[in-house]
Amino acid sequence: MKVNRTYSIDVSLVQALRSRRNQSDTVCRALRLYLAGEDEFSVSQVPSRNLLAALSARNDISEQLKAVIIAELTNGSE
Repeated sequence: MKVNRTYSIDVSLVQALRSRRNQSDTVCRALRLYLAGEDEFSVSQVPSRNLLAALSARNDISEQLKAVIIAELTNGSE
C-alpha cells in the first residue's frame, strides 16, 4: 500500500529527482537504505552504464579505453 505525504526537501534534490523515471520508487529506495543504516555508498548499487559514463569522463584513462567505453555506451543495450 502507498500513501502520499508532503515533506520539505532541498530544491537541488527536487531538480535532480526530476531526471528520474520513477521518482517515488527512487525516494522509497533511498529512505529504506537510510532507515536500515546502510547510508554508506556502495559502487555495486550504481548501474553499469553510469559507471561507464563516469569512467569515460576521467582524465587518467587511455584514449583507447575511452573509445571502447563510448562505443559500448553508444551501441550497447540498455
